[in-house]
Amino acid sequence: MIKYLFSIAAIVIGLNSAAQNQKDAIYYAKLRQPGVKMVTVADGRYKVFTQKFGNGRIKLLLLHGGPGNGHEYFENFPAQLTKKGVTVYFYEQIGSYYSDSPLDSGIYTPAAFVEQVEAVRKGLGLDHFYLLGHSWGGLLAELYAQKYQEHIRGLILSNVPGAGFSAKARLKIVSDSLTSVLLTATKSLPAFKPWQAATIDSVINGQPLSDTVLDERLQMQFDRLLDSVRYRMSFYHKNDEKPEPLVRNTAHTKVSVAANKYLAKLKNNYTETADYKAALVSIRTNTLLLGGAHDYMFPEGYYDMQRAMIKAKVRVCICPNGAHYTMWDDTDNYFQALLGFLSDIEKGKFRDSK
Repeated sequence: MIKYLFSIAAIVIGLNSAAQNQKDAIYYAKLRQPGVKMVTVADGRYKVFTQKFGNGRIKLLLLHGGPGNGHEYFENFPAQLTKKGVTVYFYEQIGSYYSDSPLDSGIYTPAAFVEQVEAVRKGLGLDHFYLLGHSWGGLLAELYAQKYQEHIRGLILSNVPGAGFSAKARLKIVSDSLTSVLLTATKSLPAFKPWQAATIDSVINGQPLSDTVLDERLQMQFDRLLDSVRYRMSFYHKNDEKPEPLVRNTAHTKVSVAANKYLAKLKNNYTETADYKAALVSIRTNTLLLGGAHDYMFPEGYYDMQRAMIKAKVRVCICPNGAHYTMWDDTDNYFQALLGFLSDIEKGKFRDSK
């Protein structure tokens, strides 16, 4: 009997271990850095990565995108904020590279992720703190604020999908216009001069330009072309070499999602598994909607979101040079807006822009 129980335990451990990502040297080095704390979630069954920077009075917890993305693209936040009196907290959501990634379907739902954020808040001893959610993390922040907004002093929704508040016909016009701009801008880059009639599939795959599909197949490749252009121009708009933390984050994200079928399922279906619109309109917390002019999260959508948030004071800031990772390609404007929001609330001078 004892031998049988040990066998069952070994199988369970094996199943959970199978979902643990293959780690690189960066992972182990990161865990040894100052400020790292593994916090238990899901009734103590699993651990998630957190890291603290600074000792300022203002506390800011960051929720990364995905689902399945990671905290590494936030690595420029401490340098921008800690000298301004802001304590920054990274938090790697469950299933992502630096946290546990168990094969447990029950913890990969938006509702479960909300409770995990609350467990992290308690584990870090935070109250009356600021919460910043980027992309999917912004939707998660909306859900968390709906249930636990008594703990939040201010909410920042960065590069958050808001299309549900906008008329589809108007968004299609905006989308078509943005696509045209992206296509023209990308194909005008010096590297593409010999390939003006080519699709640009190779960009997203890191292939040499000679591997692109030429003009005679342009129509049949049109969807892939637009996907590639959007990736090139609407995620990181500067068109220079991507910052190393952003590249590293992307690589780790691919590993995380590939390793866990439940995380992959959530990533593919998260917009259908929670009522984000109801969550947003319930929010009473002072809020900053922070976006980029070149993001595929269309700037017009932020103003529609703002008008829908009738219970809260809401400020909109669209960074003129930013895309989806605005903190990297329009750094000055992004952090100026963020610091201005934090400062105004702390001084009791916050005004919305409705």
